[in-house]
Amino acid sequence: MQIYINGEHQTIADNTTITQLLEQLAVEDKIVAVSLNANVVKKDTWTQVYLREHDRLELLQFMSGG
Repeated sequence: MQIYINGEHQTIADNTTITQLLEQLAVEDKIVAVSLNANVVKKDTWTQVYLREHDRLELLQFMSGG
């Protein structure tokens, strides 16, 4: 299945949830916010949200620094 992650075309398996995708990408869920098709997705729903063909996912990672 084809989706866009941060504007880049990616191929992922069918029936993939946001949580599964983050695990596959090794993205730490404590420091990321997720937008799906321009809508913020609450973290407590990530295991229930299945990605679909041509979805547009934005992963916004928070960093600390000085």
